Amino acid sequence: MRDPLNLALRPLRNERLPTLVLAAGCLALAVLTVRHAFAARDLMPGRGSDVDREVSELERETERLRAESAELRRLAPESAALTEWAVARELVGRRAFSWTALFAALEEIVPPGVRIVSIAPAEEKGRLTLRISAVGGSVEDGLAFLEALQRREEFEGAFLLSASDGVEGSDFAYVVRYAPSPRGGKR
Repeated sequence: MRDPLNLALRPLRNERLPTLVLAAGCLALAVLTVRHAFAARDLMPGRGSDVDREVSELERETERLRAESAELRRLAPESAALTEWAVARELVGRRAFSWTALFAALEEIVPPGVRIVSIAPAEEKGRLTLRISAVGGSVEDGLAFLEALQRREEFEGAFLLSASDGVEGSDFAYVVRYAPSPRGGKR
């Protein structure tokens, strides 16, 4: 077969697609150039004053904190406060007994008419002594609690320190040596 006959002096070429791609590339290059110009302008001397100002504020804050730290190191706590903290630290570090075991033992023996108000532990002659304040509905309730303390092996030498009439009933104060069993229960 023969080629089709073309009578044109110059053949027609479709140049739209390459022209469009070239125009899009030029437009993207122009956008990047504008962005680069803005970035370069921000980096010029004098334009970073915000950063310089922030750096100087941070340096002043650092110096202020160093001065405050040095001043706090020079302060000495009061001797009474030191003594109080030393005693508290010693009590916590020593852990002479388990409060949980004490409360469990007391829960088993406190009569229904008695309410424990306070417990103050103290160490006397290497033994733990408890001062227990309680309120009872009657004198019999307070004596029943004393008898219950005396029956338990954990509580040695329990005795009634004082008894008086109070607003809510009878007020009682007990002193007892507490020797918890190694297992935290009855011995």
